[in-house]
Amino acid sequence: MADHLTEQVLKLFTLNERQRTAATESGRDVVVTAGAGSGKTSTLVARYACLLAQGTKPRRIAAITFSIKAAQEMRSRVRSTLMKLQEQDIEEAERRYWSELSTQIDLARIGTIHSLCAEILRNHPAEAGVDPRFVLIDEGLSAALRVQVVEDTLAKLVEEDRFLPLLFKIPVRNLSKMLVQIPESPPRNPGSLRDRGG
Repeated sequence: MADHLTEQVLKLFTLNERQRTAATESGRDVVVTAGAGSGKTSTLVARYACLLAQGTKPRRIAAITFSIKAAQEMRSRVRSTLMKLQEQDIEEAERRYWSELSTQIDLARIGTIHSLCAEILRNHPAEAGVDPRFVLIDEGLSAALRVQVVEDTLAKLVEEDRFLPLLFKIPVRNLSKMLVQIPESPPRNPGSLRDRGG
């Protein structure tokens, strides 16, 4: 039956051969990379729906995006796909199957990496050593706190003789700016810090 349901899903999408393979692959991870407007989101939504067709429950799938807007778009498109599946000329049992999945989409793990991490931390606060009542801060406050931490740290470094050679080579203003920007622009080569002994 899973193959039949998967075909129902695939009929709703216009996928090329590689996209179809990415959508239906099972038993291993798949990476989808392509330029804007090339159909990545459609392929990922098709993959999500194909996993549902194969019997995977929505709570067992983590669909992670970089922004809240992209997560909302993904959830909306999955919901729309499930609605279309229910409207097809199919058997009543299949319609009930898609309808039941549709009711679970609000609880599905479709969100940002921040929301997934927050869920994990809230479910396992003791293991993570965090207060389960923590809150996520917005980007503006995060940036302000980062600047404050850098300034406080540099103020302490100035007082230690062993850091003076670094501060003579790099003006404090430039070092401060560089340290504040590090979390926003990680090195392009993941091994680049390691190569420098970092």
